[in-house]
Amino acid sequence: MPEQSGHDPIDDLARFGADLGRAGGDMPLSAADVRRRGDQIRRRRTTLVAGGAALAVAAVLTPILALTGDGGHRDLTTKDPAAALSEHDLLTDDDTVYSDGSDWFAIDPEEGAAAFRFCEPRSLADFGATSTRRRDFEMRNAEASVEVSGDAFRESIGQFPDVASAREAYDEVVAFVQECGARVGRTFDPRPVDPGVGDSEAVVVDGHYPGVPEDIDPYGDAAYISEVGVARVGARIAVLDSVVVGQDYNFVDGTPVERMLPVAADRLQPGADEPFDPTTVPGTRIADDFPLAAGWPETGSDSQEPLTGPLRGLDPLVMTACDRPTPDPRRSDRLSAQWVDVEDVRNRQLTTYPTEDDAAAAAAGFVEAFRACPQGLVGDDGTTQRWDVRDVDAGDEAYAVLGWQQADGGATPFGDTTLVVRVGRSVLVESRGGHAGNPQGREQEIVDAISSDAAQVVDAMCVFADAGC
Repeated sequence: MPEQSGHDPIDDLARFGADLGRAGGDMPLSAADVRRRGDQIRRRRTTLVAGGAALAVAAVLTPILALTGDGGHRDLTTKDPAAALSEHDLLTDDDTVYSDGSDWFAIDPEEGAAAFRFCEPRSLADFGATSTRRRDFEMRNAEASVEVSGDAFRESIGQFPDVASAREAYDEVVAFVQECGARVGRTFDPRPVDPGVGDSEAVVVDGHYPGVPEDIDPYGDAAYISEVGVARVGARIAVLDSVVVGQDYNFVDGTPVERMLPVAADRLQPGADEPFDPTTVPGTRIADDFPLAAGWPETGSDSQEPLTGPLRGLDPLVMTACDRPTPDPRRSDRLSAQWVDVEDVRNRQLTTYPTEDDAAAAAAGFVEAFRACPQGLVGDDGTTQRWDVRDVDAGDEAYAVLGWQQADGGATPFGDTTLVVRVGRSVLVESRGGHAGNPQGREQEIVDAISSDAAQVVDAMCVFADAGC
């Protein structure tokens, strides 16, 4: 990342420069393009290359949606390795565009949280997202002799519980970008963009912001140029946030963000393993008031709220056996809940499937992953992961998966217990970890405790049986 100058451009936001046009008109040219023009604008090329300007952009345009410090929201994106969104849903180096001789390149492709730089800290979770990812890019120039610094681009994506909440969030995000941007500079009416995929919508909001440091722009004729593209595809939203320093912003074939939005929308489309629409698969829609958290304590041991959910869109409950994740077959609907207290972490996931055979296969696949791996490799600390699967009398079929770490043949404080219950077209998975879930020395006791706590949930699952309740 380029070094920042000592100048804090936030101090300059009270000053707004000369009248600036909008995208498609006389918007400022990107710093990279300014530099590329060589002799025609040698004077500005020299100043714009100067040391790091602009990741002053990160200071001027502090995160609008900073999902890594979201003011109290639980981080649900790193709970397990199989998030509702994956890195494959994000733009890649090959997907990004800018102009001849310059392009965007990823600088942290594995980052898991989401944010886009603009105005004031906000979180996609504040707009209802239950899973998020992001990818940062930097501008690079094809001419090795020309250093490019100060331009920034980030894509943020969010999974929402359903299409209705995503549509509402889309409107709120677009309005927030306009309103917040107008407080620190100048924004323009959203430009509609055709995402090119079904059940989707997209716009670009352009903005100009003052405060470019004098050591970058000694002539006072440049500005921060922002393009924020917002696209919704089904229950997912992508935000493309581009910031450059320049004087005009003319692109004959469409602005960069405008051109990248359809690509981002295409990547957001559900893949082959994405769920069926439960409204088209009779008997698989989980009611919003389904009692998934029934049987759990109402309060924890401290003042923090222990319960998250029940919600759709939370990360799937995927566990590992011998370093292999449990399968997550194509489902119809899913509802999740989490209860977290001191040394007591509980997760419940209810999934439904088109047929009872599909549900039985899903339950069997989950359990067989542990049956096939009763013992893992010995770790660097000398411990070994062990698993044991037991039959349980519940629902149409049920199993308990006991997992624990063993050190030199002896017990350790580390373990977890998982209950898997199938009723008709539905499968419940409840996992309890921490000291409260460790089965060592009390195997049947912990199985009975989880089964008893989940009894109300299992009884309510009868609505997914062909015979009914």
